[in-house]
Amino acid sequence: MSYFYRIAEQKDGQSIYRLYRLVMHDYVSKIWSWNEQWQIDDFTANFDHNNIMLVHDNHELIGYSHVENRRTQLYIRMIVIHPEHQQKGIGTKLLKAIIMSGKEQSKSIGLQVFKINDKAKAFYVRHGFTVSGETTSSYTLIHD
Repeated sequence: MSYFYRIAEQKDGQSIYRLYRLVMHDYVSKIWSWNEQWQIDDFTANFDHNNIMLVHDNHELIGYSHVENRRTQLYIRMIVIHPEHQQKGIGTKLLKAIIMSGKEQSKSIGLQVFKINDKAKAFYVRHGFTVSGETTSSYTLIHD
């Protein structure tokens, strides 16, 4: 499979949100219940297309990473891969690019992952992240 990677544009917001909703709905629903308007408002408030890398299979959006460049840290807001395209190395490629960027900028990388998302936690741990804290719903992980 050959995937196409590119930086998001403002016009990509709706398709990114649809993919986010597809992948994250069940997790969010199990923890808090899904409030569509709250999710749209939060997504819109945090949407910065310049910090989002998209992955396409032909013309279909199948994944993305959203990374905030903070003062001392790169913070992974989200890595989302369409369920039909998971386990194909896409998330790994996105994550390795983030790790490389962190090294180039001499910044650590942080994120939170839902406690009920064992696969995501295991994915990050396999790539050198360690648990540095937790909330009631999430683990905080860091990569130095």
